[in-house]
Amino acid sequence: MSQIRLFMYTDEHYEQCDAFILPEEQVQFTTFPTRVVTEALENPDKFPVVIKKDLEVVGFFILHLNPPKTHRTEEQSVLLRAFSIDAKHQKQGYAKEAMLQLPKFVQQHFPQVTAITLAVNKKNIAAKSLYFKTGYVDTLQSVMGPIGEQHILAFSLQKETQLER
Repeated sequence: MSQIRLFMYTDEHYEQCDAFILPEEQVQFTTFPTRVVTEALENPDKFPVVIKKDLEVVGFFILHLNPPKTHRTEEQSVLLRAFSIDAKHQKQGYAKEAMLQLPKFVQQHFPQVTAITLAVNKKNIAAKSLYFKTGYVDTLQSVMGPIGEQHILAFSLQKETQLER
């Protein structure tokens, strides 16, 4: 049985998201949930998501429909942004479990989406390792981010659907 579940963000999650702690070495690669959630809620293409263990928010990310062409592999890609796990819940497998649950979550909420993409800083070895372990592949595309080169990784939902048949 899964320890965590993914839920669309609601205002009731704000206080827990606002209490997030991120280690200094991770802040360069991601951001605190409450720094991006208001803008996301005002954008019809952005959907904040919380990762919960029981009633506690342990992680956060945003799903961005219709992302910039530089950040997608297919016309119907959704971009994973601002992925983070609260410091007090790290090293418990929640990030990996969330990434493994993500394809089904995306298919349930956005059936038109055919791929999940993300941009990961080439220096963020821990995140790249997590993404590769959970089925993401390097598209060999890269973009310049605020602190350097970012690799575009992708997960094909079409492949996932074919495996389930």
